[in-house]
Amino acid sequence: MRGYSSIMSSTDSSTTELSGNGQKVCLEDNHHLWEPKSGAATEPLWHLRVLVLKDQEGQGDCPGRYFTFKSKHHLTHAANQLEAAFRETFGIRKCGCDSPDAMGGRVNDGRCQNFTIEYETETAIEEWKQFIGRLKVLGDEWEHEEMSML
Repeated sequence: MRGYSSIMSSTDSSTTELSGNGQKVCLEDNHHLWEPKSGAATEPLWHLRVLVLKDQEGQGDCPGRYFTFKSKHHLTHAANQLEAAFRETFGIRKCGCDSPDAMGGRVNDGRCQNFTIEYETETAIEEWKQFIGRLKVLGDEWEHEEMSML
């Protein structure tokens, strides 16, 4: 068996450079390994999730919507529009979305915003249908600006 230093300094044809750390490792059966992908890296997507609670319950006529944006600027613009449209008349809770990290914990990488709008029938200034209509207009605008929706 070869030692660590001889593996790292090896220059024979069976030496493969592992992507990411630059170290060289001798691999005898490299046809069993994944081929490294050196294609263009995909741009990260930015997400906005909108959930509406009517009288503290989710409603079938207003399911949660999940939008995907191509840039942080578009996400921020959409979040600001949503807040401006409903902040005065409804309770809005806003938070980031946590995703699993490599160590088994949770991390918020800032690429996702979660909005929950609380519609209370007894205290609402506008009717449910009007509210849904205003929310749909915003969603349609985001789709129209070629910000794809999942």
